[in-house]
Parts: sequence; C-alpha cells; structure tokens
Amino acid sequence: MRRESISPSASRRRPAQASLLLLIGAGLFLRTLQNLVNQDLGFDRRNLLLFALDPRRSDYTQDRIAVRYQQLLESIQAVPGVLSATASQSALLSGWTSNSGISTDGPQLEPSQSTNVYWNLVGPAFSHTMGIGTILGRDIEWRDVQGSRKVVVVNEAMARHFFPNENPLGHHLSFGSSPTPKEPYQIVGVVGNAKYGWMREEPPRTVYVPYTAGSGSLGRLYFEVRTAGDPTALIPAVQQIVRRIDPGLPLADVKTQAQQIEEALRQERMFACLSGFFGALALLLVSVGLYGTLAYAVTRRTKEIGVRMALGARRLAVVWMILRESLLLVLVGVAIGLPVALATTRFVASQLYGVKPNDVPTIAMAALILAAVGSAAGYLPARRASRVDPMAALRYE
Repeated sequence: MRRESISPSASRRRPAQASLLLLIGAGLFLRTLQNLVNQDLGFDRRNLLLFALDPRRSDYTQDRIAVRYQQLLESIQAVPGVLSATASQSALLSGWTSNSGISTDGPQLEPSQSTNVYWNLVGPAFSHTMGIGTILGRDIEWRDVQGSRKVVVVNEAMARHFFPNENPLGHHLSFGSSPTPKEPYQIVGVVGNAKYGWMREEPPRTVYVPYTAGSGSLGRLYFEVRTAGDPTALIPAVQQIVRRIDPGLPLADVKTQAQQIEEALRQERMFACLSGFFGALALLLVSVGLYGTLAYAVTRRTKEIGVRMALGARRLAVVWMILRESLLLVLVGVAIGLPVALATTRFVASQLYGVKPNDVPTIAMAALILAAVGSAAGYLPARRASRVDPMAALRYE
C-alpha cells in the first residue's frame, strides 16, 4: 500500500505566506491606532466643546473684535453646565501650528541647540480649561488679555530647554533672532507639556501668548468650552449666545475635542481597516484552499485510511494524521514567509507609532492566528476521514 501525502509545494505555500504578511501588517496598524488613541495627550480630551468664529468677515475693527470675544466668553461661562471657557488661535490637534525662533535673557545656548518654539495665541484660563496642569506661576488671565500685556506662559519642554538650571519665572523672551528686542515678553507661568498640532509628534516647546498681545491682527479664534456633562447638549445655548451678541457672526467647525481627535486619526483608522479587511480576506482564501486540498487528499486516501482503521488505528490518530498535513503546510509557509514579511514591513515603519516593524508579539499573534485557521480548515476533512467505514473503504476504488 503506497501512502499519499500532501507536499508543501510552492503553490500551496504562497497563500500562507501572503496571509502572514497581511496579518502582520494588520496587527502593526491596529497596534499603531491603539497606541495613538490611548496615549497621554497632556490635556483632558473629555467634555470639551470646540467652535470657531471669524469676525473679520463682518468688517469688525480690531478693538471691536476683542470686545466681542470678551462678551462671548463671559456669556458662555454663565451658562449652567459650563465649567470654564477659553479661546485659542489654533485648536489643539487641528494640524494648524505657528512657530518662530526666539531669544531670551537666559543662559546662552550652544550653537547646535535650536532656538525654535511653537506658539499659540490663547485666552484667559487656557491651561485650566484644557486640563493642562500649571507647574509654576499662573495661567493667562483676563487682565493680560484686556491690557494686551506682554506676558507669556511656557510649557515645561520650553523651560527645560532655555532655562535648564534656573527658574524661568520673571525671565523675558522675544520672538525673532534680534539680541536686543524692543518688546520682550515676561514669563509668568510654566505648564505641563501637551500635544499641539499632531498626535504623532512629541509635545513641542510651546509658548502661550494672550490673543490680544500678538504681533499680528486679531482674527479667527477657536473657542474651547469645558462642560460638566455631554458638551453637545450645550450647542444650542452657544448658538443662541452668538446670535444674541451678533447675528452676523458666522459659527464654524462646531465639534467636540473627541471628534477633533477622531478626525486627526482618520488616516490611521483607514489603514487599520483596510489592512484588517485584506488580512481577513487572505485568511478566508487560505482556509478555503486548505479545506479543498485536504478534502481531495482524504478522498484519494480513503482506502489507506480504511486499512489503518481495520488494523486498529484510533479515530483520534486519523484526525491527527490529517491535521498534521494542514499544519505542515501552514508552518512551512510561515517559515518561508517570515523573512519576506520582516523585509517588507520595514517600508511601512514611517506609518507606525509606538511599535516597531519587527514587533515580536504582533508577529507571534499573526503566526498563531494562521495556525489556528489552518487547524480549523483541516478539521472537517479530518473528521470525515475518522468516520470512514473500514469495510467500505477497502472496497473503494
């Protein structure tokens, strides 16, 4: 009696190799999305309503814009359920940032050290409203905004870079590279590090300036409203306040901070969904292919199986004999496909976050999933083989 087996030929290995590559890719993109979603942003993303106003479209003068913004913030803060409200030129994680070189009266930096910082024009209680902790000094206050005072609040990264062994409070900085600035800004507070423009970047060195004390004209601002409950429930109240102050003010980009983050993660979610879809499709094709191959092999080996069972082979041994063929195909495919997968995933390293292309847990999980699918695909043919009637099998041609 000649024993037939399923050899792990190249045509049978390729589906497993492709599936391994797609599964590893899906795992890496899913891990990236998970890391981005769960990371510490440096501020509290919960219960925060955002919207934008641009009075310049209504031909406002600069002084009138400042008055309207103050009226709006004071009215919103009086709404029941509002804990605090502020404003900023750039909403956090919106992708819009401003940066500039600065000079300070602090220690001289080495020539190789950057003097660049990011800056944002903000309203009173910005750090408090956004949930960014104050480390030293104070937050931007109404007196700073109303008086267009030349004061700033800096984050910890900026303070450590420019004043590594000093208390930065009371020191001065100026935007631009001039060593003798005309209008220096005094540092009145140091706050924690927070993500600014993008979720993938570490919190940059940041300077917060009162929105009336910037060098340019005052225009479009984002308003951030911290609420005690669901922020979307306060949208009608905010719309009513804006209409009451000036019906001609266009309200734009109404969303929650959570929705802002979802928009920032749109590309990552797309990559994760697409890679997951193709990984699942590849698994389906592998399982169908293995099932067809093993079912055909069982049919070809019906007489052999009958002889084994007639000689006393147990059903469990027959099941294992078929499953072993399935696992062999998968394992050989994994062994050959793994180096290819490792070489290929290097090209998506720039799209990953918090995980390396050769991440061992992700690769191990992909291999285990592939082995589990291979076992499941081989189970039905193996079960059918174990139920072969030995007498009928011996008469099978």
